[in-house]
Amino acid sequence: MSKMRTLLLTTGLLLTAQTGMAREINIPVPMEYGLIKSVLVSELYDGPNESVRAWKDGKQCSFLDLDHPQISGEQGQVKIQNNVQARVGTALGGKCMTLIEWSGILQTLQQPTLDASGNVLSFPVTQLNAFDRNGQPLNIAQLQSLIKKAAEPKLAALKIDLNQSRPDITKTLLPFIAAEDSEELHDTINSLRFNQVKADEKGILINVGYSATNQNAGGLKAAPVLNEAELNQWRKLWQGWQMSLEKNIEKAPIATNADASRASLRDVLQKAGVAFEQGLTAEYVAENDPVRKFFNSSWDVLAPLLRDASTQLPGNSSLRYVTLIAATDLMYELESIGSPLGLEVSSNGLRKLARSLIAHENPKGKTKAKRKG
Repeated sequence: MSKMRTLLLTTGLLLTAQTGMAREINIPVPMEYGLIKSVLVSELYDGPNESVRAWKDGKQCSFLDLDHPQISGEQGQVKIQNNVQARVGTALGGKCMTLIEWSGILQTLQQPTLDASGNVLSFPVTQLNAFDRNGQPLNIAQLQSLIKKAAEPKLAALKIDLNQSRPDITKTLLPFIAAEDSEELHDTINSLRFNQVKADEKGILINVGYSATNQNAGGLKAAPVLNEAELNQWRKLWQGWQMSLEKNIEKAPIATNADASRASLRDVLQKAGVAFEQGLTAEYVAENDPVRKFFNSSWDVLAPLLRDASTQLPGNSSLRYVTLIAATDLMYELESIGSPLGLEVSSNGLRKLARSLIAHENPKGKTKAKRKG
């Protein structure tokens, strides 16, 4: 579940820190059940129509299939409900003879659990119940044993291990961080720990702690406007992202008022392009910053629309956009606390970010302004 791990730990973990000396930071990282389902289906249910073959015998006569998982919260635990198709057979004369065939519903309650080190979050099964389509409990001992032996460990295999996740998080965040802050980034990621986790009706809330040192305690250095060559490279990046976002907006299965929601998304996207262009090219004026003004005026409208669309997209797409949403949400809410790793919601921050992204896209090239005349 590497994508799940990376998503959880890059959704804003490094976006809140006080200026001054190193200190322990604790922030909540929420995961809605709609997103969790999308990721699970993407990574675990690899068969058609959201299905997975949890077990099969060597002769293809017996199998246990799970499909169409539904995830919710119950009694402070994660509840996963699956359709189940099971068959037990035996090979006879080169053919399979069916001995037992059954379909029904499997429900598990799984308790979010932290290990003593705070490095591993697991979801052991605390309760498992199987019912037929009429709601009657499964009373076939052989199938009960098969479900417990095959399905329970499959569903309990979800683990979020920080030690496995750290390289992915570093790789994900490095393009957004200036070279002089890369050592601090590694130190911060190495200090990550889970402090608390709980499940409720909406999703899972993970409390993450880490040590952060803001080396910009003496004041953030103003970044110059982008030169002509840099601006051209930025425009190519932005146009590519914009085209990708617009395609996904058209495809996104938005739940309510789809046409109006898509129109709002396009409008905000257009405003973002204008604000970002101004922030990259105009002289930096803190009290009238176009990037900060854009987020202040648009984020409350944009974030709910993006969440609605992204949690219903296929796993890979939802991961990209929910990561962006959660990280930006935390920056928007908590940016006034400080500017860790040089990140800030402003034209100044956007210029630094743009140059990092340009350098990442062109690692061997050098950006030079074109001569005039």
